[in-house]
Amino acid sequence: MKCTLKSYYLYWISVFLLTGIANAQKVDTKKLDHLLENGQHFAALKEINAVDTLSANKHVLALLHTYKAQCYSADNKKDKAFESYLQAKRAYLEIDSLDQAMEINLDIAYALSTKKNNRKKAETYASEYLNYAREKKDNLKIAKAYSGWATLIMEEAPKESLSLFKKSIYYSEKSKSDKQLQNLYSNLAVLYNEMLQKPDSAIYYIHKSLVYGRKLNDNSKICISLVNKASCYYYKADYNQALKLLDEALAIPLTVNSKNTKSFIYEFKAMNYKELGDFKKAFENLEKYNEEQQELNFAQQEINISEFNIKYETKEKEIENLNLKAKIQRSQIITYTTLGLLAVALLMSVLIYKNISKKKKIAEQSQLIQKQQLEKTLKDRELQDIDLILKSQEVERQQIANELHDNLGSLLATLKLNFQNLSRSQKVEDQTLFDKTDALLEETYQKVRNISHLKNMGVVGNDGLLPAVKKMAEKMTVINRLKINVIPFGLTQRLSNTTEVTLFRIIQELCTNIIKHSKADEVNIYLTQHNQELMNIIIEDNGVGFDYKTVGNKDGIGLKSIEKKVEQMGGSFTVDSVISKGTTIIIELAI
Repeated sequence: MKCTLKSYYLYWISVFLLTGIANAQKVDTKKLDHLLENGQHFAALKEINAVDTLSANKHVLALLHTYKAQCYSADNKKDKAFESYLQAKRAYLEIDSLDQAMEINLDIAYALSTKKNNRKKAETYASEYLNYAREKKDNLKIAKAYSGWATLIMEEAPKESLSLFKKSIYYSEKSKSDKQLQNLYSNLAVLYNEMLQKPDSAIYYIHKSLVYGRKLNDNSKICISLVNKASCYYYKADYNQALKLLDEALAIPLTVNSKNTKSFIYEFKAMNYKELGDFKKAFENLEKYNEEQQELNFAQQEINISEFNIKYETKEKEIENLNLKAKIQRSQIITYTTLGLLAVALLMSVLIYKNISKKKKIAEQSQLIQKQQLEKTLKDRELQDIDLILKSQEVERQQIANELHDNLGSLLATLKLNFQNLSRSQKVEDQTLFDKTDALLEETYQKVRNISHLKNMGVVGNDGLLPAVKKMAEKMTVINRLKINVIPFGLTQRLSNTTEVTLFRIIQELCTNIIKHSKADEVNIYLTQHNQELMNIIIEDNGVGFDYKTVGNKDGIGLKSIEKKVEQMGGSFTVDSVISKGTTIIIELAI
């Protein structure tokens, strides 16, 4: 009797799982639900196969896969049911209908649970639905997830199942769903009665289930609850109470599975009468059971004949669909071939265009590189010219200084000595003229010496840059007309001789320009070495200022040439000049 009662209960679970699908285009869902509820799964399959799937949208296809899975499940073809449920889930995911895809998870889990060694796999789908329900924070979905999971493991792990059912009660009460609570209490009653052998606890939950069944005005659920309650009293050996409940269930009018339900109740009544020893009534109920079974068998035969016709028509429809698909595939092949050729032609055109564009771009880049190389060559040549000018100027200064010092200086010294001897040896009437001439000779000699020293004022021996600049400033200073100040900071180490000579000549050229053009009476030269890697030179005057943009290389190496030389050395050259407000030149150089 235990297996019979559980089978009857599981049948009703499958009925509830197969109902409640939403309407969709070209699918009569009400008719399909009615056929499935009445066990006419072949008729439902015929309706499904009659739908033109080739022109149906993805939502309709997903719905059809779901109904087809329900038909296979009702026919106990669990493998086909499982495959159809998977197809339905994939179809819903393709149209981003995650809610419906997740709802199918419980159906997939139930289909898997009926096969051996598939409990873990079934639990995976139930767990996925539970996680989804938690993410959605939907109490009803969470309640269904726990309830469905508990049903899957009811036989193998009744205690774990009970724990899950209690979690489902918590979320079912929060969701305030009467239908969910009714199903949940019915499930708990079966668990307590069939698995845990606790009929009193089962009766408690059946009572709760009846309350919600009457509240929902659902005769089928009231009838199931009464039969389950009778089963509890049967296990308690209270056969009279069980019979009373079965009579009450028998009196309930049913519109769905009426004969199946009556047949089961008559058989169950016969079992109770047999336990009471009333074999006459037991026999009477068995006869009624047989009568109902005969009618069911007759109806089943008609259904089988109808289903055979449906299968035949279904096969014809499938063949017709295959032919139509083949025709469509041929058309598609032609279309795709044409599109493919067009795509190849388009691709070739694009590649040719890209190739031409690439060649053009390469040519442009080549021209740009040649232009850049030419500019670099010209710049290098210009810098070489500047270096040559600096070297030439340096050599010229040395030559002039040596010539003045060695030749002209010697001649003047000899002339002065001879003139002094002449003045001593002869008596001169006008001594004043001799004195003036001697003073002029002395002044000329000193000026020649000064010029030779100024022109040879490079970085010599161990003097270094700073002493050379100070000496230059001292020589260039003119009392009451021009004062040149040198302000050093941090110059603790010598630079390379080439660098010092170059910097000195740049400072000398800038100071010469100031003397020639600025009309300044004060010049400040700041020599600053911040660290071992950076040097800063600032030369400022209070002269008339000028427009740097209009400056050319008129004399000497010129400002523009100095700028390029500084850049060649890896530094920067900045001129800040305002008309009538003086000029500041800043040189920053990595050393």
